Amino acid sequence: TMPRRSIVLVIACLFAVLSGCDSRPETFLVHGMVVYPDGKPLTEGTVEFETHHLKKPITASGEINEDGTFQIGTFEANDGAIAGTHRVAVIANFEIGTGVERPGLLPPPMLDPRFSDFKTSTLEFEIKPSPNNILVEVDYAPPPLKDGDVEEMTVEEYSTE
Repeated sequence: TMPRRSIVLVIACLFAVLSGCDSRPETFLVHGMVVYPDGKPLTEGTVEFETHHLKKPITASGEINEDGTFQIGTFEANDGAIAGTHRVAVIANFEIGTGVERPGLLPPPMLDPRFSDFKTSTLEFEIKPSPNNILVEVDYAPPPLKDGDVEEMTVEEYSTE
């Protein structure tokens, strides 16, 4: 049989592991709504928050509901985000392919595509160490070019070396 001291040691180690010697940073409730400039909600997609102040960014995300509301989770669904400054991206255009293979069948994107990337969205929010309610304002996508429209080009793109 195992000596009594070994059993006590095993139990102590197990207790230490189970008692949350876990280095996850504390998270705080984050919920909110995604709206267009006219106040209409974005009715689908995902909101992603990324820490801006840490060497290794930590991302939190949440699904956007049909009424435009969302709740963010970092380590588990809806557990919130860590305190600090976060860049935000909103992804709602689930395009499969380019539409060339099925012209006219893909609906035009509603959300301006610049919001789908942390670098171009310009959205930034401060998560406080308390419950956070955030209004994320996004823009509609620019209207698609119609046949015959000419896309503006820069001089560099136009020149044929």
